Amino acid sequence: MKWGIAVFEILVGILLFVVLLVVCSVLVSEYLFKMIIYRQKKSSCQKDIDAVASWYRHYPIAKTGRLWLENMPYINVYIKSFDGLRLYGALLENEKFSDKIIICVHGFTGSGKKDFASLARTYYLNGYNVLLVDNRAHGQSEGKYVGFGVLDRLDLRNWVKYTVNRFGSNIKIFLHGISMGGATVLMASSIMPKNVRGIIADCGFTSVDEIFEYVLKRDYHLPRFPIIYLTNIMSKIRAGYGYKDVNTAAEIVKSDIPVLFIHGENDEFVPLWMTMKNYSYCKAYKELYIVKDSEHAESHYIDKKAYESRMLAFVDKLSK
Repeated sequence: MKWGIAVFEILVGILLFVVLLVVCSVLVSEYLFKMIIYRQKKSSCQKDIDAVASWYRHYPIAKTGRLWLENMPYINVYIKSFDGLRLYGALLENEKFSDKIIICVHGFTGSGKKDFASLARTYYLNGYNVLLVDNRAHGQSEGKYVGFGVLDRLDLRNWVKYTVNRFGSNIKIFLHGISMGGATVLMASSIMPKNVRGIIADCGFTSVDEIFEYVLKRDYHLPRFPIIYLTNIMSKIRAGYGYKDVNTAAEIVKSDIPVLFIHGENDEFVPLWMTMKNYSYCKAYKELYIVKDSEHAESHYIDKKAYESRMLAFVDKLSK
């Protein structure tokens, strides 16, 4: 009898432990889902400058670009996403006629005007039209859930269609993305029209699944199972996409669009190996630029002159 009671108590204990583990896993997954997939808010200080990892170190450069952009006569433009969201973009039409345009795609929690103010100035002064888009659930665009490239690639296709309709069928389009934007332009590479002549992908990740697993281990010291699986289910139900729905490398291999890959040597947020993996899958013309002493999304600030020289040489060559 005592043995039977002991076994029963052990089974109850195991059951309670499993229930507690499941509840805790669901609660943690819900917390992380809201932290990552839900639309985020930024601090008031960061609203005035470009969105970079160590933004305070690069304030002078970032502020100069932001002030320049604020004084430019950019046009507020809007399109509809494939699922009905109103998406915003800031269009800089060059004062000199140009048949070339750069579509800039920002990173997580950023916006077109924040992340690309400095680079937009360089492109504009070198004769390019520039379109700074706000991804869904960012900036002035509508949306509750961040697309992490999976949905943004489809939105980017609509921005390209808008650009062709506005400037004509002969417009030469280049895509420049940073961080999540870098992944977005690579994910979109397989569904772009011939107008897209080249892509610049700065510190883009390989897939939502791999970057989330990496961040989960690095920041929270948690295993892949069951958190990734639970948040993936939440994402499919609420946001409309799964973490493995689109793989960056799988899309690159299907594209013939030339790519300039850029990454910071000391990037600990999106590790360098992710760009190296993306680079290895690219079958089109490609260039690789690794910036020494650069952390995440700050390569332009660490070596501004060299960065701008590489990107302009790349787009100028493909514009001819």
